Amino acid sequence: MKNVFILSMLTLFSALVVSCKDNDDYTEITNVYASKIDSVQIPMDTMALGVTQEMKLYSTFTKACEGIYSYDYQYTNDSVRTVANFAYKTNDVCGDGTYVDGSRVNFKPTKTGTYTFKFWTGKDTAGTNTFLEKKVVVE
Repeated sequence: MKNVFILSMLTLFSALVVSCKDNDDYTEITNVYASKIDSVQIPMDTMALGVTQEMKLYSTFTKACEGIYSYDYQYTNDSVRTVANFAYKTNDVCGDGTYVDGSRVNFKPTKTGTYTFKFWTGKDTAGTNTFLEKKVVVE
């Protein structure tokens, strides 16, 4: 009986070892990078203190191999915010054409005044960051 148990354990262990093989047939993210923002939708350019509004940031991606990953929201100072979309690229073969996707950023001001939002639109020919600027007045 002891031999049967040992033999069955060896058989089970061997089956597990053989069945564990590499499978590279899955989609893998190979790169995450800042993606230029093509357009921005801000519902209210004047809003009340304490109210939250959702801004939508749109970027263009290549079909089948790219998409929205996340966004970065930085407080430059009390009234300036810098925002960038981040995209992913996968090991899938890219398709023909592009599509537009984006992220949603909630803004809830903590004080009255004018807020300046700088949305990253890429780099110019000199390599300097460029931005689309929008202002929101909080009363």
